[in-house]
Amino acid sequence: MKQIYTFFLSLGFALLAGSLSQAQNTSTNYGLQIGDINMAHVANRLEVDFTILIDGVKIRSNQAIRITPYVTNGDEMLQLPAVIIDGRRRHIVHERNRSDMVASADTYVRHRKREAQVIDYETDVAFESWMSNSELILREECISCHDLPLDEALVAVAILDEQSKPATPVEAMKSSTNKPQLAYITPQSTATGELKNVEILFPVNQSAINPSFMGNTSNIEQLQNALKQGSDVTAIHLMGYASPEGPYPFNERLAAKRAEAVKQHLAKCNLPASVTITTNSSPADWDAVKAKLDSSSIENYLKIIAIIDDKDIAPADKNNVIKEQYPVEYDFMLRNWYPALRKTCITIADGKKPMSISEAKAQLKKDPKQLSLEDIYMVALTYDKGSKEWEDIIIIAVNAYPQSPEARINAANVAMANGNYKQAAAYLEGVPSNIPQAMNSRGILAMAEGNFSQAMQLFQAAEKAGVSEATQNITLLKQLMAAENE
Repeated sequence: MKQIYTFFLSLGFALLAGSLSQAQNTSTNYGLQIGDINMAHVANRLEVDFTILIDGVKIRSNQAIRITPYVTNGDEMLQLPAVIIDGRRRHIVHERNRSDMVASADTYVRHRKREAQVIDYETDVAFESWMSNSELILREECISCHDLPLDEALVAVAILDEQSKPATPVEAMKSSTNKPQLAYITPQSTATGELKNVEILFPVNQSAINPSFMGNTSNIEQLQNALKQGSDVTAIHLMGYASPEGPYPFNERLAAKRAEAVKQHLAKCNLPASVTITTNSSPADWDAVKAKLDSSSIENYLKIIAIIDDKDIAPADKNNVIKEQYPVEYDFMLRNWYPALRKTCITIADGKKPMSISEAKAQLKKDPKQLSLEDIYMVALTYDKGSKEWEDIIIIAVNAYPQSPEARINAANVAMANGNYKQAAAYLEGVPSNIPQAMNSRGILAMAEGNFSQAMQLFQAAEKAGVSEATQNITLLKQLMAAENE
């Protein structure tokens, strides 16, 4: 189908279209009978169907009648493929230039005198929100032998009124100004010779590793994949943290224990004796808190950053100062951000020559399976998230590593971004339920299916685990629930 153009109507055309009334069966100025008219919103498409009866219509041999359908709401208009009813001579000319006819989405029909003819017109286009209350208008033109319109007329033949039609959850999500927020997992790149910030997360006040806690299933798998190439690993550094809300001396000890717990875990991984493991710890990861504040829109975030940076406030007192001066913001931070701060960060250094972006891109075209998942995502990060290039690489990643939970979650997000919720559900099948980004993706699926209570539970769990996208999805879900109850 040739390209369909969306554009703004001129004022005069808009007023004329607005003055026409709905007609489910009608005749045109040249006597064409328009019947079986249907304009319907089905799934995410707008379907337009009607029949044209040619009976007793007179068309000169070197002329034609062109019927062009338009969908309009008075402000915007979408032109659909036309129907051209040729006189005998004009049809002969078109037959000689058949390549033009084949390349066109328009329909060409030869008019036959003294013979009733029926044309079945069917087309569908992507549905857009402005079409909810629109008209189907037919422009009828008599065309000369030089393809010039001799005259024209407009007639409105159908109205699509969806004001009282309840939108499905998927339609409501698409028409909302706030789209569901997709939470991608981006493995750390090995381009610098290091795999940085692999994190093992801990429950509050605990230092024992729980493989099923929050995102630990995926994180531990990522760590193990990095350690499989044991001959390349030269050094590992562990940095333990506590979240800021506890007593400062207790947090110091807790952070150190968390680093030690990961060190004991690594001792069981059969690493070469040449690998050095160093540990360090800090009672709070204020840099991570500031990064969250910088990327957020919570009120007074700049003032909270100023407290963190204020050297006159003792490190042990910063958390309490924030809590006292900004209790609302602090409560949000405590619930949504602090759980992800109870961690040990792992940095693995190796002796491999880092692969450049250009080398990785070349290998991606040849054989993606020769790249690590991290290298594939290194290439993906050179493109904007949501772009076609990004989405193509996300699918390459899941095809190369079909058992990877992070690859499957990201592929599910791409599927949902393109409206394919069935495919998204297939990608998420078997992905551990405790991965925060998977919770967010499953919440979007539940919301699309109209299972709002399940969606809310999933979003809240993802939000608690530190997925900021889930917070925005909760807001969107509340809007949908409110609209459903009106």
